[in-house]
Amino acid sequence: MLRRIGRGLDSLIDHYVAAAVVLALFILSLVGVGDVATVSLLGLLLCVVGLGQTQPARADLWILIPLLVYDLTCMASALRTYGNIVDGYGAIHGIFPLLCLLSACVEGEGRRLLKGGCLLWAGTAAAAGIGRFAFQAVVQGRVGRMSGVLGNPNAMGIFLVLGWALSTGWDQSEEEGWTAKLSFLGPLFLMAAAMTLSMGSFLAMAVGIGMLVWEKKRTAPWRETFQYACRLLAKASLGVGTGLLIYLAGARTGAPWSCLPLLLYGGAVIASWRTFGRFLETKPRMAVLIAGMGALVALTAVAARPSSIATFTERLEMMGSGVSYLTAEPLFGVGPFQWRLLDLNDGGKYFNTWHIHNVPIHIGVEMGWIGMAMILLAGFRALTRRQEPAERAMTAAFLFHNMIDTSFFYLGITALALTAAGGPREEGRGLGVRGTKLLFALLAALFAYSLYHTIALG
Repeated sequence: MLRRIGRGLDSLIDHYVAAAVVLALFILSLVGVGDVATVSLLGLLLCVVGLGQTQPARADLWILIPLLVYDLTCMASALRTYGNIVDGYGAIHGIFPLLCLLSACVEGEGRRLLKGGCLLWAGTAAAAGIGRFAFQAVVQGRVGRMSGVLGNPNAMGIFLVLGWALSTGWDQSEEEGWTAKLSFLGPLFLMAAAMTLSMGSFLAMAVGIGMLVWEKKRTAPWRETFQYACRLLAKASLGVGTGLLIYLAGARTGAPWSCLPLLLYGGAVIASWRTFGRFLETKPRMAVLIAGMGALVALTAVAARPSSIATFTERLEMMGSGVSYLTAEPLFGVGPFQWRLLDLNDGGKYFNTWHIHNVPIHIGVEMGWIGMAMILLAGFRALTRRQEPAERAMTAAFLFHNMIDTSFFYLGITALALTAAGGPREEGRGLGVRGTKLLFALLAALFAYSLYHTIALG
């Protein structure tokens, strides 16, 4: 045991950049849409880690440069609106190109450990959310949609869906070490996501499944692809269906404690997940049948949250409101946090939210067309570059969700997408040691100024 722990510590020391990124993901998941002081201090620490690197970063410039330009537009918009670069998104969202740059410094086994660490934290967050749900149901006798560590059911839902998409790429039979044990997290993500009742996250999951099937079709005949799709849907039906039962027992019955036996059943599902997978492979007709039952699971989810249809219609109206402001200030936008005030005073329907539920439109309205173009370019590149199927499914789910929700502004969600779904280093371009250190130094200066500005106004 001591020898195994020692090997683990040695691996952690050898790949300290990956460990630092995973630690940053943990912190960012807890701060929601961001706190300037916390993010600035974290950014400074990560820049110190980056400046200690002796190897140059090999980054995908089609993602890194658009993120840097987007951040500059955020600062320009804040300067025009508030007279400084801190009172907006520039200081907070500077963490995105920093994480992109740090991830580009990780290679080989370190990248595997980085993705494994991201997956382990997402699984821990899922388990903590389920545990809190059970505590509130049994001890307090009241419970609602699971919001988890992110504090919002919709944000938690897509966070879990991204974790599920990443988990589909882990095949225990082909891996060694502690990362091989992470394949069991798949059903945990599905059950926890179901308990958020986030319809947008369910749609994003469907997009992720579609991308996995598309990737399979590129290397397999139609029959094999169809069977693979049925197995995916069957697993999703069992995992999501179990989560819905746990939620309904805890929140919609007069006996909230009745969710406890279902939690035990959920544990049995996790323990037998690989056996269930082998069963579906040997019984393809059963896979088709169970996959077909997914329609009942979907209907149950909609019935459990009937307001979701009206909410979706309201989001379309919100997007229309945003489009009407796109031409108001095309260069710098109307300013960070200004759309809500305009929406309050324009005489139309007031949506009572800080962000338009379409991230490109929101960025175009508040930060201008350049920032919107940069985010669209980075998203297009992330989807089209060479990736593993699980990473592409994760990217597709994240990008789709941002067309109907606001997950980009939750730092932990975007950090997970940036770090865990990073492409292979061979597609990147070397920045050189001096160029890498210069970027880290510039970002460190941004975070240092932001921290000083926040403390000075204290």
